[in-house]
Amino acid sequence: MSDSASDLRAANLQVRRGPGATLRPMKILNLLHVVVAQAFYRWAMAEISPMHPDVPKIMLRQQQLAEKYRRIWA
Repeated sequence: MSDSASDLRAANLQVRRGPGATLRPMKILNLLHVVVAQAFYRWAMAEISPMHPDVPKIMLRQQQLAEKYRRIWA
């Protein structure tokens, strides 16, 4: 294989970097965090007594996570 052919092959194997190179993985990680947190809070609300003092905090956090989920997909 000639040097120019191996240079082209190496260039094709390199990861292209740009402004969006780190945004997509971060968006996926944020989405994963939101989905897992939403599942946890749904479970917590099913297990907790309706009279527990933390219910308003959990409900507020669920609303915040729902808004964050909408912003991620916007």
